[in-house]
Amino acid sequence: MRMKHPALLLLLLPPALLALAARAADRQPELSRTGFSRSRWLEEQMAWGARTPENLAPEDPQRLKAFLDRLARAKPPRGGIPKGVVRVSNDILAPGGGSNGAQPETETEPFIAIDPENPKHLLASYQEDRFEDGGCRDLTAAVSFNGGLTWQESLLPKLTVANGGPYQRISDPWVAFGPGGRAYFASIGFNETSAPNGVYVSASDDGGRTWGDPVAVHSGTQDFDDKEAVTVDNRDDSPYKGRVYVAWDSITSSRQQPVRISYSDDGGQSFQPFVNIDNQGANIGIIPLVGPGGILHVVWLSYQGNYAILRASRSTDGGRTWSTPAGITGVSSYGVEGSRTGSGLPSAAIDANTGALYVVWQDGRFTPRTDQAVLSSSTDGGQTWSAPVRVSDGPGDSPNFTPAVAVTPEGWVGVSYYSMRNNPSRVLVDEYLAVSKNGGQQFANQRLTATSWDLRFAAAADGFFLGDYTGIAASSKTFYPLWIGTFGTSRINPPARQPDAFTRTIQVK
Repeated sequence: MRMKHPALLLLLLPPALLALAARAADRQPELSRTGFSRSRWLEEQMAWGARTPENLAPEDPQRLKAFLDRLARAKPPRGGIPKGVVRVSNDILAPGGGSNGAQPETETEPFIAIDPENPKHLLASYQEDRFEDGGCRDLTAAVSFNGGLTWQESLLPKLTVANGGPYQRISDPWVAFGPGGRAYFASIGFNETSAPNGVYVSASDDGGRTWGDPVAVHSGTQDFDDKEAVTVDNRDDSPYKGRVYVAWDSITSSRQQPVRISYSDDGGQSFQPFVNIDNQGANIGIIPLVGPGGILHVVWLSYQGNYAILRASRSTDGGRTWSTPAGITGVSSYGVEGSRTGSGLPSAAIDANTGALYVVWQDGRFTPRTDQAVLSSSTDGGQTWSAPVRVSDGPGDSPNFTPAVAVTPEGWVGVSYYSMRNNPSRVLVDEYLAVSKNGGQQFANQRLTATSWDLRFAAAADGFFLGDYTGIAASSKTFYPLWIGTFGTSRINPPARQPDAFTRTIQVK
């Protein structure tokens, strides 16, 4: 639900969130309904232990009540985009169109990639018009050829009914570049009222200005595919240069949740049958990375009952066979009260020169019951991992969440994340960047937004929702974080604000 005015928001939103808490505390399948419902089907799967972003964080009604008490006392900050911050999204999807329940002017879940052959060539992606119970009306690509100063947007075509496609909804935007500046856009297409769904890849021959027809990596009606990611082998020292890899998890009809991967050797025109990497427990959030020699790595979040652990595996034969998964570390993520933040889902990056691997996620081990951005690294190809270190700084009772990581050609590690440290009500948010020049051992943190933004104007999806992940890309001594903020005024319901995608170019000395 989008609130038209801050006062109305304060009056109406707390009961809505309390209802959310009550529903989460007793998630039972609604078997009395008739007809297919994707959201109901997912609730039934969660009853046997399947994991989706909606049930990653532990539920704590007392924390939620305390948050709602603070919410009623919080005052909105002044509006306006901070100096140095660039707005990327401009709501190019026309509102309405017969969609039921979509929230207009809501961008969520941003991701960004950089062309390895042209560091000024950036590609961003994000959701448009979020549905509260999952997915959005369409996904948007935004391309920049001047290092993020200006952006050109286009809607992903022929996947949802909003833009000439078959599906009611779409989700999980993820982009990558291949050789020659060819761009790839991976997504999940699905329906709320019928079972068909699948993983798709669209390709662009003009660097992200326009997109071809989507190609199915995997589709069907028995399983539900989720949380896909795409990467491309761009390495001259690899026997698989140009290979496009897509990884995802599936909640299967046989009550399993494996992580899977497929690849294409013809520029995304067709994909090979998938390979199961791991089907023990409930697995989610897999990310593929290509290292020196074309060695392929993946990291993901795995649940064995209620125990959460980050895992890693690698392939030396182009994704055909995989090593026994190695444990990175256990995860203790508490989430952020009143919000959905992708608790425990990893972001990962690789040093193109050394092959060092870096994984970040939000975790409460350093400040009990309050999440921080934390990092673990591996210098032996993912076989062993360092003890987690805290990346985010600030007060121990202030949540820092949804981190993303990238590595420059110099080997400098950058971690971007959301922070609530600048407001005691914990409803105002800032974007931060932490940089390490010594392989992730120590970090220097800096605030990227001179003024905070108000989380209460974000999209609604199991609470306030900026996305289950954010994005960050890197070139020489430079980082390009991409996040969602609520600096702009709604064109539909002024003076309310709206969530948009923003970036800022950070050059590190």
